[in-house]
Amino acid sequence: MRPITFVHAADLHLDAASGGLGADMPPAFAERLHSATFVALDRLVALCLAEQADFLVLAGDVYNHEDGSLRAQIALRDACARLDAAGIPVFIAHGNHDPLSSRIASLVMPSGTVVFGEDVSVHPVVRDGETIALVHGISHASTRETRNLARRFARTADACPQVGVLHCTIGTADGEQRYAPCTVEDLASTGLDYWALGHIHLRQVLCETPRVVYPGSTQGLHIGEEGDHGCTLVRVDAAGGIVLEERPLGPIRWQAVPVDIGPLAATHGTSSQDASPTNAPRLATAASAAALTDVDGLVARTVRAIEEAAAEAHAGCTGMVIRLVFEGRGPLDRLLRRPADASDLLDLLRGEVADLTPPCWVKDMEMHTRPDVDMDAMLRRDDLLGATLRNATEALQSPDGMSGARTALAALYEHHAARKALPPLDEATLAALIADAGTLCLDLLESD
Repeated sequence: MRPITFVHAADLHLDAASGGLGADMPPAFAERLHSATFVALDRLVALCLAEQADFLVLAGDVYNHEDGSLRAQIALRDACARLDAAGIPVFIAHGNHDPLSSRIASLVMPSGTVVFGEDVSVHPVVRDGETIALVHGISHASTRETRNLARRFARTADACPQVGVLHCTIGTADGEQRYAPCTVEDLASTGLDYWALGHIHLRQVLCETPRVVYPGSTQGLHIGEEGDHGCTLVRVDAAGGIVLEERPLGPIRWQAVPVDIGPLAATHGTSSQDASPTNAPRLATAASAAALTDVDGLVARTVRAIEEAAAEAHAGCTGMVIRLVFEGRGPLDRLLRRPADASDLLDLLRGEVADLTPPCWVKDMEMHTRPDVDMDAMLRRDDLLGATLRNATEALQSPDGMSGARTALAALYEHHAARKALPPLDEATLAALIADAGTLCLDLLESD
Protein backbone atom coordinates (compact mmCIF):
# COMPACT_ATOMS: atom_id res chain seq x y z
CA MET A 1 0.00 0.00 0.00
CA ARG A 2 1.31 3.41 -0.92
CA PRO A 3 1.81 5.89 1.97
CA ILE A 4 -0.54 8.85 1.86
CA THR A 5 -0.73 12.30 3.42
CA PHE A 6 -3.91 14.30 3.86
CA VAL A 7 -5.11 17.33 5.80
CA HIS A 8 -8.18 17.33 8.02
CA ALA A 9 -9.76 20.68 8.91
CA ALA A 10 -13.18 21.74 10.16
CA ASP A 11 -15.14 24.67 11.56
CA LEU A 12 -13.44 27.42 9.57
CA HIS A 13 -16.46 29.71 10.17
CA LEU A 14 -15.27 32.07 7.45
CA ASP A 15 -16.23 35.71 8.04
CA ALA A 16 -17.81 34.92 11.42
CA ALA A 17 -17.85 37.75 13.94
CA SER A 18 -15.79 37.32 17.09
CA GLY A 19 -17.74 37.32 20.32
CA GLY A 20 -17.68 39.50 23.41
CA LEU A 21 -15.77 42.51 22.06
CA GLY A 22 -16.56 46.18 22.54
CA ALA A 23 -16.38 49.12 20.19
CA ASP A 24 -13.23 50.48 21.87
CA MET A 25 -10.83 48.08 20.12
CA PRO A 26 -8.33 49.94 17.89
CA PRO A 27 -9.43 49.79 14.23
CA ALA A 28 -6.20 48.15 13.05
CA PHE A 29 -6.54 45.34 15.58
CA ALA A 30 -10.24 44.97 14.82
CA GLU A 31 -9.46 44.52 11.12
CA ARG A 32 -6.80 41.94 11.95
CA LEU A 33 -9.37 40.07 14.02
CA HIS A 34 -12.04 40.26 11.34
CA SER A 35 -9.72 38.86 8.67
CA ALA A 36 -8.37 36.06 10.90
CA THR A 37 -10.64 33.30 9.55
CA PHE A 38 -9.56 34.11 5.99
CA VAL A 39 -5.89 34.18 6.96
CA ALA A 40 -6.34 30.73 8.50
CA LEU A 41 -7.87 29.50 5.23
CA ASP A 42 -4.92 30.86 3.22
CA ARG A 43 -2.54 29.09 5.60
CA LEU A 44 -4.51 25.87 5.25
CA VAL A 45 -4.10 25.96 1.47
CA ALA A 46 -0.40 26.79 1.83
CA LEU A 47 0.07 23.81 4.15
CA CYS A 48 -1.59 21.44 1.67
CA LEU A 49 0.68 22.73 -1.09
CA ALA A 50 3.85 22.61 1.02
CA GLU A 51 3.16 19.07 2.22
CA GLN A 52 2.03 17.95 -1.25
CA ALA A 53 -1.04 16.53 0.40
CA ASP A 54 -2.95 13.83 -1.46
CA PHE A 55 -6.23 15.47 -0.49
CA LEU A 56 -7.95 17.85 1.94
CA VAL A 57 -11.12 17.12 3.91
CA LEU A 58 -13.30 19.88 5.37
CA ALA A 59 -15.71 18.50 7.98
CA GLY A 60 -18.39 21.17 8.07
CA ASP A 61 -19.16 24.70 9.24
CA VAL A 62 -16.85 26.23 6.68
CA TYR A 63 -18.98 29.37 6.90
CA ASN A 64 -22.06 30.56 8.83
CA HIS A 65 -25.23 30.57 6.73
CA GLU A 66 -26.86 33.03 9.15
CA ASP A 67 -24.24 35.65 8.24
CA GLY A 68 -25.16 35.45 4.55
CA SER A 69 -21.53 36.13 3.63
CA LEU A 70 -20.89 36.01 -0.11
CA ARG A 71 -17.25 36.74 0.66
CA ALA A 72 -16.97 33.51 2.66
CA GLN A 73 -18.31 31.30 -0.11
CA ILE A 74 -16.16 32.98 -2.75
CA ALA A 75 -13.09 32.53 -0.54
CA LEU A 76 -13.90 28.83 -0.20
CA ARG A 77 -14.35 28.44 -3.97
CA ASP A 78 -11.07 30.25 -4.66
CA ALA A 79 -9.17 28.16 -2.11
CA CYS A 80 -10.47 24.97 -3.71
CA ALA A 81 -9.45 26.31 -7.13
CA ARG A 82 -5.86 26.85 -5.94
CA LEU A 83 -5.70 23.27 -4.71
CA ASP A 84 -7.38 21.95 -7.84
CA ALA A 85 -4.69 23.62 -9.93
CA ALA A 86 -2.10 21.69 -7.91
CA GLY A 87 -3.94 18.41 -8.35
CA ILE A 88 -5.13 18.23 -4.73
CA PRO A 89 -8.79 17.21 -4.41
CA VAL A 90 -10.99 18.68 -1.68
CA PHE A 91 -13.84 16.83 0.04
CA ILE A 92 -16.46 18.99 1.82
CA ALA A 93 -19.15 17.76 4.22
CA HIS A 94 -21.52 20.53 5.23
CA GLY A 95 -22.61 20.98 8.86
CA ASN A 96 -25.26 22.76 10.89
CA HIS A 97 -23.94 26.27 10.21
CA ASP A 98 -23.44 25.70 6.48
CA PRO A 99 -26.10 23.16 5.45
CA LEU A 100 -26.51 22.19 1.81
CA SER A 101 -29.48 24.54 1.50
CA SER A 102 -27.23 27.54 2.21
CA ARG A 103 -24.91 27.06 -0.78
CA ILE A 104 -25.04 29.73 -3.48
CA ALA A 105 -25.91 27.68 -6.55
CA SER A 106 -24.35 30.13 -9.00
CA LEU A 107 -20.90 29.62 -7.44
CA VAL A 108 -19.51 26.61 -9.26
CA MET A 109 -16.87 24.63 -7.40
CA PRO A 110 -13.77 23.33 -9.25
CA SER A 111 -13.99 19.87 -10.81
CA GLY A 112 -11.58 18.47 -8.23
CA THR A 113 -13.83 19.44 -5.32
CA VAL A 114 -16.43 16.99 -4.01
CA VAL A 115 -19.36 18.37 -2.03
CA PHE A 116 -21.12 15.53 -0.23
CA GLY A 117 -24.90 15.39 -0.51
CA GLU A 118 -27.73 14.34 1.79
CA ASP A 119 -26.82 10.67 1.41
CA VAL A 120 -23.47 9.00 2.01
CA SER A 121 -21.31 8.79 -1.09
CA VAL A 122 -17.85 7.30 -1.62
CA HIS A 123 -15.15 8.83 -3.81
CA PRO A 124 -11.72 7.50 -4.75
CA VAL A 125 -8.46 9.40 -4.56
CA VAL A 126 -6.40 8.26 -7.54
CA ARG A 127 -2.67 8.69 -8.09
CA ASP A 128 -0.87 7.28 -11.15
CA GLY A 129 -3.86 5.13 -11.95
CA GLU A 130 -4.00 3.63 -8.44
CA THR A 131 -6.77 4.21 -5.91
CA ILE A 132 -4.81 5.26 -2.83
CA ALA A 133 -7.77 6.10 -0.58
CA LEU A 134 -11.55 6.18 -0.43
CA VAL A 135 -13.33 9.12 1.14
CA HIS A 136 -16.87 8.61 2.47
CA GLY A 137 -19.03 11.55 3.49
CA ILE A 138 -22.46 13.09 4.02
CA SER A 139 -23.70 16.66 4.54
CA HIS A 140 -26.38 18.16 6.75
CA ALA A 141 -29.44 19.02 4.70
CA SER A 142 -30.68 21.57 7.24
CA THR A 143 -29.58 23.53 10.29
CA ARG A 144 -31.18 21.01 12.66
CA GLU A 145 -29.90 17.59 11.63
CA THR A 146 -30.93 15.24 14.44
CA ARG A 147 -30.51 11.86 12.70
CA ASN A 148 -27.62 9.51 13.46
CA LEU A 149 -25.79 9.83 10.14
CA ALA A 150 -22.87 7.66 11.23
CA ARG A 151 -24.97 4.52 10.86
CA ARG A 152 -25.24 5.15 7.12
CA PHE A 153 -21.53 4.58 6.54
CA ALA A 154 -19.98 1.21 5.67
CA ARG A 155 -16.53 0.12 4.54
CA THR A 156 -16.15 -1.21 1.01
CA ALA A 157 -14.11 -4.30 0.13
CA ASP A 158 -11.19 -2.16 -1.07
CA ALA A 159 -7.90 -2.61 0.81
CA CYS A 160 -6.82 1.04 0.69
CA PRO A 161 -7.25 3.48 3.63
CA GLN A 162 -10.86 4.61 4.00
CA VAL A 163 -11.79 7.95 5.55
CA GLY A 164 -15.18 9.09 6.83
CA VAL A 165 -16.09 12.81 6.84
CA LEU A 166 -18.90 13.84 9.17
CA HIS A 167 -20.05 16.89 11.13
CA CYS A 168 -21.53 15.45 14.31
CA THR A 169 -21.80 15.36 18.07
CA ILE A 170 -20.28 12.42 19.89
CA GLY A 171 -22.23 11.35 22.98
CA THR A 172 -23.17 14.35 25.12
CA ALA A 173 -20.18 16.47 24.08
CA ASP A 174 -22.37 19.38 23.09
CA GLY A 175 -25.03 19.41 25.79
CA GLU A 176 -28.46 20.24 24.38
CA GLN A 177 -27.04 21.41 21.02
CA ARG A 178 -26.55 17.91 19.56
CA TYR A 179 -26.28 17.69 15.80
CA ALA A 180 -26.17 14.35 13.92
CA PRO A 181 -25.60 12.63 17.27
CA CYS A 182 -23.72 9.34 17.37
CA THR A 183 -21.27 7.35 19.46
CA VAL A 184 -17.69 6.21 18.99
CA GLU A 185 -19.08 2.69 18.76
CA ASP A 186 -21.26 3.76 15.82
CA LEU A 187 -18.17 5.06 14.03
CA ALA A 188 -16.03 2.02 14.84
CA SER A 189 -18.68 -0.39 13.58
CA THR A 190 -18.41 1.00 10.04
CA GLY A 191 -14.92 -0.44 9.56
CA LEU A 192 -13.44 2.84 8.33
CA ASP A 193 -9.82 3.63 9.25
CA TYR A 194 -10.04 7.35 10.04
CA TRP A 195 -12.94 9.57 11.02
CA ALA A 196 -12.55 13.22 10.03
CA LEU A 197 -15.08 14.92 12.29
CA GLY A 198 -16.21 18.50 12.72
CA HIS A 199 -18.35 20.53 15.15
CA ILE A 200 -16.25 20.62 18.33
CA HIS A 201 -13.88 23.60 18.24
CA LEU A 202 -11.20 22.21 20.56
CA ARG A 203 -8.94 19.44 19.27
CA GLN A 204 -9.78 15.94 20.51
CA VAL A 205 -8.69 12.43 19.60
CA LEU A 206 -11.55 10.24 20.80
CA CYS A 207 -10.33 6.84 19.66
CA GLU A 208 -7.12 5.27 18.39
CA THR A 209 -8.60 2.34 16.43
CA PRO A 210 -10.19 3.57 14.33
CA ARG A 211 -8.70 7.02 14.66
CA VAL A 212 -11.54 9.40 15.54
CA VAL A 213 -10.46 13.03 15.45
CA TYR A 214 -11.90 16.49 15.95
CA PRO A 215 -9.16 18.86 14.66
CA GLY A 216 -10.75 21.86 16.37
CA SER A 217 -11.55 25.08 14.57
CA THR A 218 -8.95 26.75 12.38
CA GLN A 219 -9.35 30.03 14.28
CA GLY A 220 -10.71 30.64 17.77
CA LEU A 221 -13.77 32.90 17.82
CA HIS A 222 -14.11 33.90 21.47
CA ILE A 223 -12.41 33.71 24.85
CA GLY A 224 -13.83 30.24 25.46
CA GLU A 225 -11.66 28.98 22.57
CA GLU A 226 -8.23 29.64 24.02
CA GLY A 227 -4.85 28.73 22.64
CA ASP A 228 -3.67 27.77 19.18
CA HIS A 229 -6.18 26.57 16.60
CA GLY A 230 -5.50 24.88 13.30
CA CYS A 231 -5.82 21.55 11.54
CA THR A 232 -4.54 17.97 11.63
CA LEU A 233 -1.97 16.66 9.17
CA VAL A 234 -2.47 12.92 8.76
CA ARG A 235 0.22 10.55 7.51
CA VAL A 236 -0.64 6.92 6.75
CA ASP A 237 2.34 4.63 6.18
CA ALA A 238 2.55 1.58 3.94
CA ALA A 239 1.49 -0.70 6.80
CA GLY A 240 -1.58 1.40 7.61
CA GLY A 241 -0.06 3.11 10.66
CA ILE A 242 -1.43 6.61 11.28
CA VAL A 243 0.59 9.55 12.59
CA LEU A 244 -1.13 12.84 13.45
CA GLU A 245 0.50 16.27 13.49
CA GLU A 246 -1.28 19.29 14.89
CA ARG A 247 -0.56 22.35 12.75
CA PRO A 248 -1.53 25.82 14.02
CA LEU A 249 -3.20 28.14 11.50
CA GLY A 250 -5.15 30.82 13.34
CA PRO A 251 -3.38 34.20 13.48
CA ILE A 252 -5.29 35.41 16.56
CA ARG A 253 -4.88 33.67 19.91
CA TRP A 254 -7.44 34.10 22.67
CA GLN A 255 -6.04 33.65 26.17
CA ALA A 256 -7.13 34.00 29.78
CA VAL A 257 -4.11 35.19 31.77
CA PRO A 258 -4.14 34.71 35.57
CA VAL A 259 -2.54 37.40 37.73
CA ASP A 260 -2.12 36.79 41.46
CA ILE A 261 -2.24 39.87 43.71
CA GLY A 262 -0.88 37.84 46.61
CA PRO A 263 2.73 36.88 47.44
CA LEU A 264 5.05 36.95 44.42
CA ALA A 265 6.09 33.33 44.93
CA ALA A 266 2.52 32.28 44.33
CA THR A 267 2.47 33.75 40.81
CA HIS A 268 4.66 30.93 39.54
CA GLY A 269 2.68 27.70 39.45
CA THR A 270 -0.33 27.68 41.76
CA SER A 271 -2.06 30.84 42.88
CA SER A 272 -2.16 31.98 46.46
CA GLN A 273 -4.20 29.77 48.77
CA ASP A 274 -7.93 30.03 48.40
CA ALA A 275 -8.42 32.63 45.71
CA SER A 276 -8.06 30.67 42.49
CA PRO A 277 -11.37 30.34 40.64
CA THR A 278 -10.38 26.76 39.79
CA ASN A 279 -10.50 25.76 43.46
CA ALA A 280 -13.56 25.44 45.67
CA PRO A 281 -14.38 28.96 46.92
CA ARG A 282 -13.81 29.77 50.57
CA LEU A 283 -13.84 32.95 52.57
CA ALA A 284 -10.36 34.44 52.85
CA THR A 285 -8.09 33.84 55.85
CA ALA A 286 -4.95 35.65 57.01
CA ALA A 287 -2.90 37.50 54.35
CA SER A 288 0.80 37.68 53.61
CA ALA A 289 2.76 40.88 53.99
CA ALA A 290 4.39 40.10 50.64
CA ALA A 291 1.18 40.75 48.72
CA LEU A 292 1.07 43.63 46.25
CA THR A 293 0.24 46.97 47.86
CA ASP A 294 0.55 49.48 45.00
CA VAL A 295 -0.87 49.89 41.52
CA ASP A 296 2.55 50.21 39.86
CA GLY A 297 3.52 46.80 41.19
CA LEU A 298 0.25 45.34 39.97
CA VAL A 299 0.73 46.81 36.50
CA ALA A 300 4.29 45.47 36.31
CA ARG A 301 3.24 42.00 37.41
CA THR A 302 0.33 41.99 34.97
CA VAL A 303 2.48 43.05 32.03
CA ARG A 304 4.97 40.28 32.86
CA ALA A 305 2.15 37.73 32.90
CA ILE A 306 0.92 38.90 29.49
CA GLU A 307 4.46 38.81 28.10
CA GLU A 308 4.83 35.22 29.28
CA ALA A 309 1.54 34.29 27.63
CA ALA A 310 2.58 35.99 24.39
CA ALA A 311 5.84 34.04 24.38
CA GLU A 312 3.84 30.78 24.24
CA ALA A 313 2.04 31.72 21.02
CA HIS A 314 3.04 29.98 17.81
CA ALA A 315 5.27 31.79 15.31
CA GLY A 316 2.34 32.68 13.05
CA CYS A 317 0.38 34.46 15.77
CA THR A 318 -0.16 38.11 14.80
CA GLY A 319 -2.30 39.20 17.73
CA MET A 320 -3.64 38.10 21.12
CA VAL A 321 -6.97 38.88 22.76
CA ILE A 322 -6.50 38.71 26.52
CA ARG A 323 -8.83 38.22 29.45
CA LEU A 324 -7.09 39.08 32.72
CA VAL A 325 -8.14 36.93 35.66
CA PHE A 326 -7.07 38.56 38.92
CA GLU A 327 -6.88 36.15 41.81
CA GLY A 328 -5.18 35.73 45.16
CA ARG A 329 -5.54 37.72 48.37
CA GLY A 330 -4.10 41.12 49.12
CA PRO A 331 -4.64 44.80 49.88
CA LEU A 332 -5.51 45.61 46.25
CA ASP A 333 -8.66 43.51 46.34
CA ARG A 334 -10.82 46.49 47.25
CA LEU A 335 -9.39 48.69 44.49
CA LEU A 336 -9.98 45.99 41.88
CA ARG A 337 -13.59 45.64 42.94
CA ARG A 338 -14.36 49.35 42.55
CA PRO A 339 -15.77 49.75 38.99
CA ALA A 340 -14.20 53.15 38.30
CA ASP A 341 -10.73 52.06 39.45
CA ALA A 342 -10.98 48.79 37.53
CA SER A 343 -11.96 50.68 34.37
CA ASP A 344 -8.96 53.02 34.74
CA LEU A 345 -6.66 50.05 35.30
CA LEU A 346 -7.99 48.35 32.16
CA ASP A 347 -7.25 51.45 30.06
CA LEU A 348 -3.76 51.70 31.53
CA LEU A 349 -2.95 48.05 30.86
CA ARG A 350 -4.21 48.23 27.30
CA GLY A 351 -1.70 50.97 26.58
CA GLU A 352 1.13 49.03 28.23
CA VAL A 353 0.76 45.90 26.08
CA ALA A 354 -0.41 47.28 22.74
CA ASP A 355 3.13 47.25 21.31
CA LEU A 356 4.17 43.80 22.47
CA THR A 357 5.06 41.10 19.95
CA PRO A 358 2.54 39.88 19.02
CA PRO A 359 0.29 42.90 19.71
CA CYS A 360 -2.13 42.27 22.57
CA TRP A 361 -5.59 43.62 23.33
CA VAL A 362 -7.01 43.23 26.83
CA LYS A 363 -10.70 42.62 26.22
CA ASP A 364 -11.80 42.50 29.87
CA MET A 365 -10.92 41.57 33.43
CA GLU A 366 -12.39 39.10 35.90
CA MET A 367 -12.01 39.49 39.65
CA HIS A 368 -11.55 36.43 41.82
CA THR A 369 -9.54 38.15 44.52
CA ARG A 370 -10.07 38.16 48.27
CA PRO A 371 -9.52 40.90 50.88
CA ASP A 372 -6.36 41.22 52.99
CA VAL A 373 -7.92 40.53 56.38
CA ASP A 374 -7.65 38.11 59.28
CA MET A 375 -10.83 36.21 58.56
CA ASP A 376 -10.60 34.14 61.75
CA ALA A 377 -10.80 37.37 63.76
CA MET A 378 -13.63 38.66 61.56
CA LEU A 379 -15.63 35.48 62.13
CA ARG A 380 -15.35 35.90 65.91
CA ARG A 381 -16.72 39.44 65.89
CA ASP A 382 -20.00 39.97 67.73
CA ASP A 383 -21.57 42.34 65.23
CA LEU A 384 -23.49 42.32 61.93
CA LEU A 385 -20.36 41.70 59.84
CA GLY A 386 -19.29 38.76 61.99
CA ALA A 387 -22.76 37.22 61.82
CA THR A 388 -22.95 37.72 58.04
CA LEU A 389 -19.55 36.11 57.44
CA ARG A 390 -20.43 33.18 59.71
CA ASN A 391 -23.62 32.64 57.76
CA ALA A 392 -21.68 32.61 54.49
CA THR A 393 -19.08 30.20 55.86
CA GLU A 394 -21.73 27.85 57.20
CA ALA A 395 -23.56 27.93 53.87
CA LEU A 396 -20.38 26.88 52.05
CA GLN A 397 -19.80 24.01 54.46
CA SER A 398 -23.36 22.71 54.76
CA PRO A 399 -25.52 20.92 52.17
CA ASP A 400 -28.54 22.60 53.71
CA GLY A 401 -26.88 25.98 53.39
CA MET A 402 -26.07 25.40 49.72
CA SER A 403 -29.62 24.19 49.13
CA GLY A 404 -31.02 27.29 50.81
CA ALA A 405 -28.89 29.55 48.65
CA ARG A 406 -30.00 27.71 45.53
CA THR A 407 -33.65 28.16 46.53
CA ALA A 408 -33.09 31.87 47.12
CA LEU A 409 -31.58 32.27 43.64
CA ALA A 410 -34.09 30.08 41.83
CA ALA A 411 -36.42 32.92 40.80
CA LEU A 412 -33.53 34.71 39.08
CA TYR A 413 -31.88 31.72 37.42
CA GLU A 414 -35.17 30.24 36.24
CA HIS A 415 -36.49 33.50 34.78
CA HIS A 416 -37.03 33.07 31.03
CA ALA A 417 -34.93 36.11 30.11
CA ALA A 418 -32.18 35.61 32.70
CA ARG A 419 -31.59 32.02 31.60
CA LYS A 420 -30.26 33.28 28.28
CA ALA A 421 -27.59 35.44 29.93
CA LEU A 422 -26.61 33.55 33.07
CA PRO A 423 -24.45 30.41 33.25
CA PRO A 424 -25.98 27.24 34.72
CA LEU A 425 -26.22 27.37 38.51
CA ASP A 426 -23.97 24.37 39.17
CA GLU A 427 -22.24 23.67 42.48
CA ALA A 428 -19.08 25.59 41.57
CA THR A 429 -21.02 28.68 40.46
CA LEU A 430 -23.21 28.60 43.55
CA ALA A 431 -20.19 28.30 45.87
CA ALA A 432 -18.45 31.18 44.10
CA LEU A 433 -21.55 33.38 44.49
CA ILE A 434 -21.74 32.69 48.22
CA ALA A 435 -18.03 33.43 48.70
CA ASP A 436 -18.32 36.63 46.66
CA ALA A 437 -21.34 37.69 48.74
CA GLY A 438 -19.23 37.35 51.89
CA THR A 439 -16.47 39.46 50.34
CA LEU A 440 -18.97 42.10 49.23
CA CYS A 441 -20.41 42.32 52.73
CA LEU A 442 -16.90 42.75 54.10
CA ASP A 443 -16.33 45.65 51.70
CA LEU A 444 -19.63 47.31 52.55
CA LEU A 445 -19.63 46.83 56.30
CA GLU A 446 -15.97 47.33 57.14
CA SER A 447 -14.60 50.86 56.82
CA ASP A 448 -11.17 51.64 55.37
